[in-house]
Amino acid sequence: MLTYTIKNAAGKMTVTIAGRVDNEGALPFQEALDKTFEVNPRSVVLDLTGVAFINSTGIGKLLLFYKRIKNRSGEITITGINDDVYTLFKAIRLDKLIPIER
Repeated sequence: MLTYTIKNAAGKMTVTIAGRVDNEGALPFQEALDKTFEVNPRSVVLDLTGVAFINSTGIGKLLLFYKRIKNRSGEITITGINDDVYTLFKAIRLDKLIPIER
C-alpha cells in the first residue's frame, strides 16, 4: 500500500512517498503528483525514502509529472532514494534528467 504526504513551505513543496510504486501503488502515486501540480509549485522535492520499489508505470508517471512541472518553469528534485531504485534510475539515465540528492 502506497501512502503520501504533501507539505508546502516557503514555495517549496515536499511530497513524501512511502510504499511500493507498482501497478497497485500507481493510482495513489498519480494522485499525490496531481495534488502537488494543482498548487502550481515552483519547486518540488520528491522524498522517496520510503519507496522500496518502482516499476515502469511509476517511472512513466514520474516522467509525465517532470514534463508538466518543467513546462511551468518549475524544478523537481528527488531525495532519499535507496540503492536499488537509484541503480534503476541510473540505468535508465533518469539521473541525467532529474537531480537526485542522496
